[in-house]
Parts: sequence; C-alpha cells; structure tokens
Amino acid sequence: MKINEQVLNTFTQGTPCTNFYLTEINSQTIHENLHRHNFFQLILLENGTADHTIDFKNYQMAPKSASLVFPHQLHEMKMSSDTKADLIMFDETIFCSEILHNDLKDYNINLQQRVNYVSFENDTNVFEELTDIWHSIHKLYEDFNPVNKMQIKLFIKIMIMKIININPEKALVSTDNEDTSLYIAFREKVDTDFKENRVVNSYANELSVSVKRLTDVCRHFCGMTPLEIIHDKLSLELKKALAIGHMSIKEISLDFGFSSQAALNKYVEQKFAMTPMQLKNKLRNRNAKTDL
Repeated sequence: MKINEQVLNTFTQGTPCTNFYLTEINSQTIHENLHRHNFFQLILLENGTADHTIDFKNYQMAPKSASLVFPHQLHEMKMSSDTKADLIMFDETIFCSEILHNDLKDYNINLQQRVNYVSFENDTNVFEELTDIWHSIHKLYEDFNPVNKMQIKLFIKIMIMKIININPEKALVSTDNEDTSLYIAFREKVDTDFKENRVVNSYANELSVSVKRLTDVCRHFCGMTPLEIIHDKLSLELKKALAIGHMSIKEISLDFGFSSQAALNKYVEQKFAMTPMQLKNKLRNRNAKTDL
C-alpha cells in the first residue's frame, strides 16, 4: 500500500484561489485511506460519527466536534453513513508558523495534540459560531474577489483562534513566560535536530540552562523528561517513514542518524518489541487500531 500524498493545488485547480478550498463531506466523499498533505485541513463534524486516526493516535469524533490536521501529519478517517461535515483546506500563508512563534507563542504548547480533536459537547454555541462562519466563507467564496479573499483569510484565522481558545493549555496558568519560552524553544529544537542530536545535555547547553531546569520545565508542561520528548519525536517520525515506505530500512537508518541498520533495529525492538519490518507491516495495515 502506497501512502497517498495530497497537494492543495489538486483541489484548487480551476478555482479562483489557490490558498484554500472548502466543501462538504460525508461517508461517500471522504478520502478514507491513510494519507498526508501539504496543507491544513479543518473538519467540523455536524452530524454522525467518525473514526479519525492522526499520526497513529485514534480519535472517536462525535457530533459537534472539530479536527484540525496539520501539514504532513498522517491520517485516515472513516465516517458513519449519517455523517455530515464541513471541510476547509488551506495553506500556510493563511495560518503560518510565525503566528505561533510570535503572537500566539504562549499557546504553542502541545498545540497539535490539543487541536487534532476538540469536542464542543459542552460549548455548542461556539460550534454553531464555527459553522456559521463556514457558511459565511462559502457565500464569500461564491462571489469571489480580492476583498472577499481577505475576508475569508480572516474568517479562517478566527475559526482557528476559537478552536485553540476552547482547549487551552492548562499548565500555562501555573508558570511564567521564561518557562514557557524555554519549553517551546526546546520543543522547536527537538523538531529540527532530533535526527542529529539526541543528547539532553547538548540541548541544555544550546539553551543555556541546566539539565535539571530543562527537565523540571518539560515535566511541568507535558509530564515527560527531555529524553522522553526526544525519543517520542524520533519514534513518531520513524513510524511515519516506515508507513510511507519511500525509503528502505537501510536508508531510514542513515537518514535518521543511526550509526548502522543494526542500531536502528535495536532501537525499534526496544521501543516497539518488533523488528522495523514487522512495525512497517503493522503500521501499513489500516485495520490496526493501536496507538503504537
């Protein structure tokens, strides 16, 4: 099974704008197979239920819930026959990383995990606001012009802000900005350097803090040590590489900075109690509902 790689212009080709695309989806029109794309995808589930797996974590979506899938996350979805959902696809020109690194820096903590699935069961008014905004965007889209394009971009940002605000990071109320900045800086470094650097002391030195302080801050925000965070990122990206299948096991071992294929085998066997090939086969079996 080859993982499908979707690009936004496949959907926007022939439309008045290449930055976003919106439509309604149901069990007949949803792309069910495991795939990823180079754009954001916001799903508002109005009726029915959906079995949604994002980066190997399974979410049982109920009515009046939302899911924001980030670029390059692997996901698949199955919907019940009575499902009705609103969908917006948009690129990073609308919601770029600079927003998270600057204006929303204090909210950029475990953000993907918090907004991959959000239930509005106790906040139905907010969900109705989101669907109203979606319909407003649809009307602007039908009468497309440069001014309406700017309005649509603003409306999409507002929707994202409402989703982030409904599911805030509770740890923020009990820490200061220095701790927040340190944690975010560490997570960002791990995201970019995890293949070459898996030594906690090295990260601490780069951030000009002690290992103890880095450990205390990480435990405060996510309950994990810095080494656990590094291995969590490494394990997730390894699973993605194995599931996508563009590289051989040997190529993956080199790309991820392992000294040899044997070293990769040892790591995978310690983490998952199976060989890389066994893990690859398990991940590519779309019937396997497990948070590996």
